[in-house]
Amino acid sequence: MREFFRYLQGYLKIKVWGYSPERFMNLCSNHHILLWDIARQEDYYTMYISLSGFYKLRPIVRKTGTRAAVLERYGLPFFIRKMRKRKIFALGLPCCLAFLIAMSQFVWAIDFEGNVSITDDVLMDFLAEKGIDYGVAKNKIDIEALEASLRENFDIVTWTSARIEGTRFIVKIKENDLAPDEAPDEKENWPGSNLIATQDGIVVSILTRQGVPLVAEGTPVQKGDVLVSGAVPVMADDGTVREYQFCHADADVSLVYEIPVHEEQPLMYEYKNYTNREKKDVFFSLGHKRYVLKLGDCGFLKYDTVLDTRQLCILNQIYLPFYYGFEVHREYLPVEAVYQENKAEALLNEKLSKNIVSLEEKGVQIIEKDVKIETAGNTLVMDGYMTVQGNDGKAQRIEAEQPVAENETESGSSQ
Repeated sequence: MREFFRYLQGYLKIKVWGYSPERFMNLCSNHHILLWDIARQEDYYTMYISLSGFYKLRPIVRKTGTRAAVLERYGLPFFIRKMRKRKIFALGLPCCLAFLIAMSQFVWAIDFEGNVSITDDVLMDFLAEKGIDYGVAKNKIDIEALEASLRENFDIVTWTSARIEGTRFIVKIKENDLAPDEAPDEKENWPGSNLIATQDGIVVSILTRQGVPLVAEGTPVQKGDVLVSGAVPVMADDGTVREYQFCHADADVSLVYEIPVHEEQPLMYEYKNYTNREKKDVFFSLGHKRYVLKLGDCGFLKYDTVLDTRQLCILNQIYLPFYYGFEVHREYLPVEAVYQENKAEALLNEKLSKNIVSLEEKGVQIIEKDVKIETAGNTLVMDGYMTVQGNDGKAQRIEAEQPVAENETESGSSQ
C-alpha cells in the first residue's frame, strides 16, 4: 500500500555528493524529509525521495555544501507528463480500458463439465435455443431458470450448476448412472409394475423383496416372461382371490444365458504413413467468422488438418471473442498392408476381451466361452457364444384393469 501511494505522489532516485553528505541526510531527517533505500557508492550516495520532499532540499544543500542530482523519475505525475507528448496513446489508453470494460459485460467462452452421455454440441444447441450463445449479455442469463430447464429437458441429468467467471460461462452437470428404463422417477405415476425377463435363460436364484415371484430356481424363461408380478392377490374367506393390490415388483433374479459372439477383422487394411512434412496457415476469428491467411499453396496430395487454437484472455478471467492460431497440414502417404493371420487373431481376441471386461464391469460372470475363428475371403471371422450368469429383470407397467395370468392366480391362491 505504501508503494501505491508513493506512485501516486511521484518519487525520485537522486545522487548526493560533496562536502558532507552524511550531514545532508541528518538534516533531511530533522526536517521530516523521508529518504529510503540509501546506498553508498565509491564517492557518492544514491537514495529515493518523494517529489514533494525534493522541492525542500535547496536550503539543506546550501547549508551542507553538497550537491544533488536526479537520476530517475517514477510515479503517476511523470507518467501523465509523458502522455501529454503522446496524445494518440493517451487517447487510446482510456478507449482500450473502456473497450475491455464493455466486453467484460458479455459471455465469450462457454465450457461444460461432467457431461458424458450428452455431448457438448447438444448442450450448445440447447443453450442457443434459450438465447445463450457467444456474445450474450451476462445480465440476460437467468441461471436458476436455466438449471431447472436442463433438469427438465434431459432426464439423465440429476444435478446442474451454472456460474459466470469473468467472461466465461461454466455449466456443470451430473448424469444419472442408471439406464433410462431403470430410473425410479419413471415409475412414480404407474399403478404398479411387473419384473420381466429381457432374454432367454434359466433362473439360478431369485430373491424377492416386493411382489409375487412366478419363477423358481431352475425355471427356464423366455424374453418377455414375467419373473415377479406386481399384482399381489388379496384372498377372500372362501380361499378365492377377491382383488389384487398393485405394487412395483422388486427382486434380484439371476439367470444363466447365452450371448452370441460375432467379430470380424479384415486382413487387408490401409494406414497413414506420415512424412513429417507440415505446412502451417495462420488464422484468426472474430466471433463465428474465421479468416485464414494462407502462407503459400499446400502441395500435399493427402494430408490431415489440425487446428492449434488459442483464445485471447486477459488476467486469466476476461475472455475476448478473438481466436487465433495455426491450421497445421500434415502430409501422409496411404499405404496398403496385410495383417498376418496371428496378428489378425490377436486383434479379434482383443475385441473379445474388451467385451468380456465390459460385461464383468456390469456384474456379469463369464461361465464358458465357445468361439472359433475362420477365414472368409479377406476377412477373419470369430463366431460362437458365451455362457454367462447375471442379474436380469426390467420393469413393465401394469394397468389396474389388466387381467392376471393364470399361473399368478394359482401362485397367489397357494399362499
